[in-house]
Amino acid sequence: MQDFIYTIIDFDQRLFLAINSKVGTSSIIDSSARIIGSDYLVPVFLSLMLIFLWYKENSTLRRLKTRLTVLNSIFTLVVACLIVIMLNQILFRERPFNLIEANLIFYAPTDSSFPSNSVAAVVALTIPVLKTYRKIGCLMLWSSLCLAFCRIYVGIHFPGDVLGGILTALVSFFLSTLLMNLFSKQLYLLLLLVEKWKGLKIVRL
Repeated sequence: MQDFIYTIIDFDQRLFLAINSKVGTSSIIDSSARIIGSDYLVPVFLSLMLIFLWYKENSTLRRLKTRLTVLNSIFTLVVACLIVIMLNQILFRERPFNLIEANLIFYAPTDSSFPSNSVAAVVALTIPVLKTYRKIGCLMLWSSLCLAFCRIYVGIHFPGDVLGGILTALVSFFLSTLLMNLFSKQLYLLLLLVEKWKGLKIVRL
């Protein structure tokens, strides 16, 4: 079993080096990877997509369904962050640039490399949308995977960390969906009350 774990770790490091060794080949690619792999571009884009979905539909029933999806994304994100925090208390993995000779072209994080918190967060936001709105979900997923790849490329995550982030998001989606199913009637009524309150406010104005 120990030999198998060492084999997996060795493969993980070799795959990281194969991707990270391309740093310096093109300044345009390096700059793009730093931007895409940052904590701003993709997360902000995904947030804007959720805002768009929140106001997307015209009919009340479709709007309520869409907003439940958005709430599921937010709940999945919260659960994913909690799981990452708990895992970080149990185990700590050094960043690639602390373990092996890596080309670091990003700031040097000091928290645990496994699982990737950023990847867990963006994939957690994406999965509920992908389930309901395939085209928008695919666009969000593609953006999330680009961020995941760039986090490896710039030298701050091993591929295994990224895979761990994706698995964390999947587990979080499962747990979040269970919770939402338990309180689906209450959430639906709450959203319906908000809709009616907005309607009354417009009439009063």
